[in-house]
Order: sequence, then structure tokens, then C-alpha cells
Amino acid sequence: MAHPPKINMSEMLKKAQEIQKSNEAKLKAETATASVGGNMVTATVDGEKHVKEIKIDPELIKDGDVEVIQDLIVSAINSANDEIDKKIAVHMNSMAMSALEGIPGLAGLFGK
Repeated sequence: MAHPPKINMSEMLKKAQEIQKSNEAKLKAETATASVGGNMVTATVDGEKHVKEIKIDPELIKDGDVEVIQDLIVSAINSANDEIDKKIAVHMNSMAMSALEGIPGLAGLFGK
């Protein structure tokens, strides 16, 4: 009976730290933009969920309904945050699979 390959935990942790450091900048630089209210309000956030930009159609301002404007801004930011969450999840999954493939002994456990 074949024995499963030994896993070097120290090597695995070191590899994980290297991958984390190399990808932090990529995640921070990632952005997501969402528009609401028929593109009347657009919000852009970065990978740290900091709001980078808000655009408001001048026609919305002319109407002067402050509550509607406020609600649309909140909705645009929330939608942009949902989009950045999706992008980060895809990126993190890709990073995790790359990390696992690079660790001797683990690749075989995932059908590689």
C-alpha cells in the first residue's frame, strides 16, 4: 500500500506567506464600479472597499430630491462593494489553487 506524500508544514506556510505578499498589491489595486437609477449614480470602490469615485448625473441634481440622491448613492456604493467582493473571491480562489499546486505532495490530492 502506497503511503501518502509527507507534507512539510513549514514549507507550506512559507509559500502561503509569499503568495499573500505578492498578491496584496493586486487586490488593493482591483476596482469595481456599479451604476444605479438608470446610470444616474455611479460608484467606484477599490479592493479595500474605499470609495474612489462617485458620479451623479446633473439631471438628478436638477430634480432636487435629496432623499432619492442619498438612497441612490448608498445603493451604488453597496452594489460596487458586492462587485469587488465577487472579484476578490475569484482572485483568492485562483491564488489558493496556485499555492496548493506549488506545494509538493498536495497537488495529487486535488486531481492534478
